[in-house]
Amino acid sequence: MNLNLLYFFLLTVLFVTSCNSSKSIRLKDSSETKKDAITNSGIAQKIEKASIVHIDKKQRIVTIRSSRPLDKGFYITGPHHSEKENSIIKVYDTSYELLYIADILEGSPLINDAISLVSEERSNQLEQNYSEANID
Repeated sequence: MNLNLLYFFLLTVLFVTSCNSSKSIRLKDSSETKKDAITNSGIAQKIEKASIVHIDKKQRIVTIRSSRPLDKGFYITGPHHSEKENSIIKVYDTSYELLYIADILEGSPLINDAISLVSEERSNQLEQNYSEANID
């Protein structure tokens, strides 16, 4: 009986300490410093409620779900609460209700990555690097 009570106590302590680990606590940074860093990296604006839901690495395309309409053009993908840039994608006019398809130009996007529109200056630079082929 005492041995069972000891096991129960140890399991309870283990469970309570694992739920309160420091990894599950997210501290917020000041939003002003993040906005300055994002603007400096060439991102014009983060698209709210837009994220990657499917990746086809063989065809180098991603499917994006967005509750707001997305304009065609260049976007940067990355984690929601980070300034890290995972990839650069190009969205075309192809859409089906809330879903959009984009080509992966650089990097490796991840499922649930946030989508950010690039600045006009960087968009012009990417347009020169990734011009579309003309079909005669």
